[in-house]
Amino acid sequence: MRYYATSFLIVMLAIFASPSPLTESSVMKETSFAEQSAQAEEVSLTKAKALQLSQEFINKLQTKTDSQYRVKDYSSKSELIKDVRHVASKQMASDYVNGLFEEKKGKLYVVPADLPPWVEKGQNFELKKLSESSYHLVQHNKSDLYGEYSITLGFEKVNSHWVITFASIS
Repeated sequence: MRYYATSFLIVMLAIFASPSPLTESSVMKETSFAEQSAQAEEVSLTKAKALQLSQEFINKLQTKTDSQYRVKDYSSKSELIKDVRHVASKQMASDYVNGLFEEKKGKLYVVPADLPPWVEKGQNFELKKLSESSYHLVQHNKSDLYGEYSITLGFEKVNSHWVITFASIS
């Protein structure tokens, strides 16, 4: 009887002293080095990740079109916005898609115009940490079309993923 009482007491202490309830998924869960690295990268925004997100964003807006500027890979603004939201906030995605695309007769078209100034790959930029979940990328550029300009991109951590929340050109 004494053995059973001691065993019961040990089990109860293990259950109630645990910081979180023991579940099948929390017991003996191992993570690979790659998983740990990916999780660590999401903790703070790196310059490489910021550049990657900015390039993914602009690349998604440079969609394939036919000779009439009809977009080949998307049929509506909402479909394109949904795809762009993987790297940008809903507001940011909506603002850019609504400004660069139009829908006509159930099809999506690019409004013929130059893309706005953007982060130039291969050029220096500064990544400023504002908080654990907020950063600004700042880059100074010069182009024939826009002259000298500075671009600031805002990054926020949303649902454990980094997204672009705004772009400011001055």
